[in-house]
Amino acid sequence: MAVPEPADGAPAAATPRGGRNLPVAIGVGLGLAGAYIGSLLLEPVLFLVFVAVNVVIALYELDGAFARTKARPPTIVAAVAAPVMLLGTYWWGPDVQVHGLYVALLAGFVVVLVTNAAGHAVSRMAALALMLVWVVVAASSLAMLLRRPDGHWYVLAGTALTVTNDIGAYAFGRNFGRHRIAPAVSPGKTWEGFAGAMATTLLMAALVTTRTVPGVDLVPALALAAAVVVAATLGDFAESLVKRDLGIKDLGGIFPGHGGVMDRIDALLFALPVTHLVLLAFGI
Repeated sequence: MAVPEPADGAPAAATPRGGRNLPVAIGVGLGLAGAYIGSLLLEPVLFLVFVAVNVVIALYELDGAFARTKARPPTIVAAVAAPVMLLGTYWWGPDVQVHGLYVALLAGFVVVLVTNAAGHAVSRMAALALMLVWVVVAASSLAMLLRRPDGHWYVLAGTALTVTNDIGAYAFGRNFGRHRIAPAVSPGKTWEGFAGAMATTLLMAALVTTRTVPGVDLVPALALAAAVVVAATLGDFAESLVKRDLGIKDLGGIFPGHGGVMDRIDALLFALPVTHLVLLAFGI
């Protein structure tokens, strides 16, 4: 869920929109949020199916990006593994993540073995492993959150804190951004944006998370907020690193004004597993 900051830290008036249709982008964003929250509150399995569909789309966005290289993974293996691991983890627990990953890698080796007339087995398997760990296993952490009593609150908390991080980074980066964190990877990310995101997300956790999420008082809420900011920022950088290495601007364009699915979920793929781990650390 990356929100762009200006590449030069300039104020908002100096930053062009780049042709983005803001009303359309807002409408699409609200629609996605409604589908995400609505399915989550209505029925956990429906929510996980919705997530699985988007994860499969994200995997094929990556497949299209890898088409530029010799690393053509057997993406069908990851696409089958995604719904199996999401729903299986929800029904049967974290063992499904471990065993599912192992079986998917074995299946990937078989597919590569059968279809490897052109070579490049190492790069193909490496790309598949990246897909499985970065996208499929990370997304299945949603199921671990949902398995808790009142699990939808923990999913909402991790998601809301990630969105708050994006908003804080965007607002502070546009208005105060001067010192870039890693200009070679993502020129728009600044330390001022990161500090603003941290302050905004900590405030959100203290004022809202502690009052709405069962079993989460001030200390775990603040720890969760800090961890989410770091994880979400790293998630943004991870996608930027891949896109820069592949020489592309967006991994997809399915959502007008937002790019592809991977462009929307990059931060969540790091933040939601961290949400699960922080809750575990506090016995929640």
